[in-house]
Amino acid sequence: MERKVNKLEHGHVEVLVTVDEKTWKDAQDKAFNKLAENVTIDGFRKGKAPKNLIRSKIDPMKVLDEAINALLPKMYQEILEKDGVRPYARPRVDVTKVSDTELEVKFLLAVAPEVKLGKYKGLEIGKKAVKVTKKDVEEALEKALKDNASLVLKEGEAALGDTVVMDFVGKIGGEEFEGGSAQNHELELGSHQFIPGFEEQLVGHKAGEKVDVNVKFPENYTEELKGKDATFECTIHEVKEKKLPELNDEFVKELKIEGISDVEAFRVRKEEDLKRAKENEARREYMSKLIEAIVKDSKIDLAEEIVESQVESRREDMVKRIEQSGLKLEQYLQILGQTEEQFIAQLREQALKETSEFVVLEEIGRAEKIEITDADLEFEYAKLADQYKMKIEDVKKALAQNLGEFKNNLKMQRIDDLLYNSNN
Repeated sequence: MERKVNKLEHGHVEVLVTVDEKTWKDAQDKAFNKLAENVTIDGFRKGKAPKNLIRSKIDPMKVLDEAINALLPKMYQEILEKDGVRPYARPRVDVTKVSDTELEVKFLLAVAPEVKLGKYKGLEIGKKAVKVTKKDVEEALEKALKDNASLVLKEGEAALGDTVVMDFVGKIGGEEFEGGSAQNHELELGSHQFIPGFEEQLVGHKAGEKVDVNVKFPENYTEELKGKDATFECTIHEVKEKKLPELNDEFVKELKIEGISDVEAFRVRKEEDLKRAKENEARREYMSKLIEAIVKDSKIDLAEEIVESQVESRREDMVKRIEQSGLKLEQYLQILGQTEEQFIAQLREQALKETSEFVVLEEIGRAEKIEITDADLEFEYAKLADQYKMKIEDVKKALAQNLGEFKNNLKMQRIDDLLYNSNN
């Protein structure tokens, strides 16, 4: 098979494949024999009749189609391996010539975008110094206490922050509606789990009381309920309040944090954790601005098919996640107050941004000759084995199926470190 590679504009490559007569004839013979296996002619076993009789039963176009489809994978593989073309999206395939004696196929491929890097070192973005205040530490300690609070029965009226255990029945126009009822449901007042105005109407009520909660569903709710007035008939069984533990050495020991057994050590650890979290957040913000500046100063010839394939992939993933939560895409968009066109436009904007950033980072990696060696992998395996108390061989087995992704993540981290240390 002869291939002619033409480089086109806007990140495309056209490959014209001319199949030699013998290869094409052999492909047609194999296609005919495959189709013949399913032909039945009276007086003969299936596929065993004389070829001239079988041929009269088989559409010649089906033979050509079968032969072409059999050759396409080999053609594509040779384009990848022998011509070194790196497609970034599914190719477009056109049969430009076909007859009993000749076959010519044109592949149009969206390839790795051409990137002309702008300045990526010595940029003045502005790194922020982080500081952990005494107030930050006290708030973190208070949160630790709240996270470990216990719920105890309360005799008095429910207040914001309390939890009520209740049955409720939702009605619109006096009729119950689907999904509007529950029994022994626990609801923390002020958590905003329910529609606006619901939780506040339970404040001031005690266990044993019945309360009618009147609300109006928001306009960005599901089509069946949006904008409608509803009444929830609530029966409160219990009111519970949070009881915070005391901040003492006994509480700290119960948390079972390795190396931490008293309040002072816990306080130091919280300060360290806060500092690390603030540093990580500051770095993420800085790198986001830095990469945005590098991309803006670079020239990228990005094929539209690459962006569209990303949009479609993201849409499919989003639909799966929405359906897992029990909604359909249409309902989800109604809640957000978006049209599908706006949703797709948002996905396209994200895909264009993230794809542009990725190809620029890849180009920086090539320019800086950043590669992950076997020695690098062994080092990372040892780190993970130590971190998770595993054998190195078990770490390798766990990562074997996703080794390519693991190596790429390591490479991207090296590029990230390079950029962070090369700019201000």
